[in-house]
Amino acid sequence: MLGSWFPSSRDRFTGADFEFLTEHLAPGEGRRHLWTLWEDPEALREMLDLKEVLLGLLEGPGAVRVSPPFYFYVLVRHAFLEAGIEDAGIADYVAGVLAERVGADPDDVLRSIPSGLVHAADFVSIMENAHGRVRFHLQLAAGNQFLVLTGLFPGFLERRAERCGAPRVEFYESFARKVFHDVAGSPSAPRDLPRRMLSDLSDCLPQARRSLNRVAEDYVFLGE
Repeated sequence: MLGSWFPSSRDRFTGADFEFLTEHLAPGEGRRHLWTLWEDPEALREMLDLKEVLLGLLEGPGAVRVSPPFYFYVLVRHAFLEAGIEDAGIADYVAGVLAERVGADPDDVLRSIPSGLVHAADFVSIMENAHGRVRFHLQLAAGNQFLVLTGLFPGFLERRAERCGAPRVEFYESFARKVFHDVAGSPSAPRDLPRRMLSDLSDCLPQARRSLNRVAEDYVFLGE
């Protein structure tokens, strides 16, 4: 398990999430057997890949009761599977980023979306004089910031581009891809960093971004 600094959704599931699963997959006596599967990472992945789980969130009141990490993981995982992104680790990471960033403290400039740092130049200027582990964490924060902006707030970026000539979504997508690629190869990264997963995320980011655009449009209310 990675440290608390690394976004993950499956490490943050709650008892309420388990209760949701029991209601939809194993009501009554089946609860005892479901707990064994809940504790097995591979079995849990297979359960959450079931369409019944997604439909339970979308068609019933379940979304109100589950945790944000669980909600985003199910939405992101199923959207990514549709797009051919089969690595559950990528969905886990992206969902963890969304759960941390959406609705975060408005006074935290690295987390508030989209009112925080929204220009690539902002991060570049901060990182210019950063080195070692500090630079690594700034790079990861930049990638996460533009993952969320391009995935959930493409309209914000497009309106700004039309209004004041700022770069369009594709520019920030390219910026995030490069950052994740650099982070995956950083010599200053912690030893347990999942480098392969972040490298794969860099490669599939265009498909992932379009999938998140659909998730935002269909399932996530983010205001104006």
